[in-house]
Amino acid sequence: MKSTALLRLESLLQEKRFGETVTRSWLPEPGVSAISSGVTVVDRALGGGWRRGEVSELVGARSSGRTSVLLSTLAQATSHGEVVGLVDAVDRFDPVSAAAAGVDLDRVLWVRGPCLTVESARSDRLTEAVHRGLRALDLIVRAGGFAVAALDVADVPSRYLRALPWTTWLRLAHANEGRDTVCLLVGEAPMGKSARGTSIRLDASPQLHQWTGSSPQSRRFAGLEITVSAGTSHPAPRTSHVAHHDLLSRR
Repeated sequence: MKSTALLRLESLLQEKRFGETVTRSWLPEPGVSAISSGVTVVDRALGGGWRRGEVSELVGARSSGRTSVLLSTLAQATSHGEVVGLVDAVDRFDPVSAAAAGVDLDRVLWVRGPCLTVESARSDRLTEAVHRGLRALDLIVRAGGFAVAALDVADVPSRYLRALPWTTWLRLAHANEGRDTVCLLVGEAPMGKSARGTSIRLDASPQLHQWTGSSPQSRRFAGLEITVSAGTSHPAPRTSHVAHHDLLSRR
């Protein structure tokens, strides 16, 4: 049993909004409001779902399943009658695929960025697209009323995100603090989650591709194994594995 002094210290830290400086396993989970990702293995790594009022990340390489998890999250929110905002930095959102994934498009605010081919776009145009996307995300968060506010920069090279000042993410976290909104950053590498937000990394192993069919002529690609790693303010991430073709995406 903890000493009275230790319990008092934890209480004071939380009152002063420094609760995240204490190892989370020490503290009881206070019934945090969250939104399910719709993917069991991801929700398990998240501890139930994406936390409202926090900035979290969904990162991974192309074809790791990040788009599928994003769409599943939006579908979960809109299926419960909530409104979501998606800032599509370089115009990669496909409404047909989103509708097929269960997203209610009538409840989606789609902020559509310029259609850029990353391989041929000038660096200044990509930089501008990132900055405009961040401004749009900030406006959505501050407007309130959105269950999810997502910024999709998955097809923007991570160096453009690393070039941003670290205060960018602090301001975003401050803007979303105490709100009922899940602020979700989607990219190829970690960007700037808040102190209690979660960074979900998806990795697809090419050595573990799944195939159906018993002969070369009948073999069909059926999926691949996805590794889901969740990192918070803890030093040690939680890791889970799932083999499921529904996590496949074009990215």
